[in-house]
Amino acid sequence: MRSRLLHRLEAQVRSAEDRTTWARSLCRQASHLARQGDGELARLAIGTVRKEFGTALEPEVAAWLMLAEGILLFVEDQTDAARDRILRARGICIAYACRRALPACAAWLSSIEFNRSRYPEMAAHAREALTQAAVDDHQAHARACLVVADAWHFSGSFESSRPWYDATRLHATNEGDESTVSAMLHNVAAYRAGNVCLADALGERLPDEARRASLEAASAANYDSAVGTKSFRNLIPRLSAQLLIVDREFAQAMKVLSHIDPAELLARLHAVHYADKAVCALNLGDKDAAAVLGREAMAHLDSAVDDDDSAYVGARLSALFIALGDDGLSLECSTRADAALKSHRSTQAELRSMLLRTCDEIQRVQSGHR
Repeated sequence: MRSRLLHRLEAQVRSAEDRTTWARSLCRQASHLARQGDGELARLAIGTVRKEFGTALEPEVAAWLMLAEGILLFVEDQTDAARDRILRARGICIAYACRRALPACAAWLSSIEFNRSRYPEMAAHAREALTQAAVDDHQAHARACLVVADAWHFSGSFESSRPWYDATRLHATNEGDESTVSAMLHNVAAYRAGNVCLADALGERLPDEARRASLEAASAANYDSAVGTKSFRNLIPRLSAQLLIVDREFAQAMKVLSHIDPAELLARLHAVHYADKAVCALNLGDKDAAAVLGREAMAHLDSAVDDDDSAYVGARLSALFIALGDDGLSLECSTRADAALKSHRSTQAELRSMLLRTCDEIQRVQSGHR
């Protein structure tokens, strides 16, 4: 199924009556291609705009171009470079009053700051995007609403996230932006699965939530297959493997994990990956492999920058090393898990308070605009 948004942007490129409209449409096309996982096509579109304008970039064109480049860098996990590029785009918008591009820049900066766990900055950019965007600026609204929804979900309040997910779907559907719908489906599945797996590692079974997470992951995979999104190709197998571990289907989980190349995972997920394989090996009776994989997971623990991931890995490894008869390593992992879990719960509480204030401010401003 071909993206309605991409089809419309291509038509706008062909019918543009001025260079600025042509460039804006082509840059937005590049952004969409990047989010779909078509990085080479995105680079080609960006290169076409740069070739056309050379060193004589008009401010609005420069803003859209830098935004597209930033989104591509973000998708390719070059977060710092992406942030720098989009900050430059936002600066141009403010300096030259390019108000059409400003909300989208703010929305993507909000997304980047959320991924960097910089929540005050995330909230400030989301507020800017949602209070500055025109009613029909669906791209800015969809991305910013998705960030707020994910933040609520991450904070442990799925009910508070639902209206923001609904708003994301509405704006994305209005624009025909299947990539944003795909991101939303994946994020919903990922956060629910994360909650289920962390609870399981800590000794709490949530069978109903596990079934729901499995259904959501399957739905996201089916949607990707239908619309051709390739950006999340490693996420669903990893979630499926973790949920299989929760269901005690260790042979199936190990089979899935064995087909995942750690080099293709984000560095912060390496500890999780090796810990999951260690758990599977142990329960399949291969203690030697479990010990090796467990120590490999420990070696990557410092790169597990998210407290919930650190708590998950620590809890899994603590149980693993107890089973292997290494009480010292078990205690070390348990201590790290307890500290990470305490920090994670504190962060969730602080984030909920921040989101309450931010959402109230957004709604007051939006009500005033009406």
